[in-house]
Amino acid sequence: MTVPVLWFLLGVAFLGIEVLSMTLVLIFFAAGAWAAAGAAWCGAHFVWQIAVFMLFSLLTLYLLRRRLRAVFSGQTRAAAAESGHPLADRQGAVSKTIRPGAVGEICVGGSFWRAVADSPIHEGTPVRVLGCVPGDELVLRVARAEETPEEK
Repeated sequence: MTVPVLWFLLGVAFLGIEVLSMTLVLIFFAAGAWAAAGAAWCGAHFVWQIAVFMLFSLLTLYLLRRRLRAVFSGQTRAAAAESGHPLADRQGAVSKTIRPGAVGEICVGGSFWRAVADSPIHEGTPVRVLGCVPGDELVLRVARAEETPEEK
């Protein structure tokens, strides 16, 4: 086995462990290992391969971890403005009945989203997305499609 292949396999191992542990740390070491594989493939000396591995791993960890944690957890550092959600003002249909104080489900553009509403909305009812729940961009706030925000 060649050195680039070993680096590549080390990256695959890091990625596999990351998938099992979901710590969002080992993925950066996988990226570093793949960068070192590229350096080895270009003929870099082993010391430079190690340097590329360490530098790339730590740099990506420093630059991306906080942002990726916010994205994958659905949390934001600052609550998004209600109309700032990408699905705001889109229309969809309720796929699981929504009751006040409970989370239901809607279908918007072929994707299913958890949703909440101020009043009960039954399955099959058309809805309009108002925005997201503050602090959780994965749960949408909705209203019946015929309602306007002034009516609420």
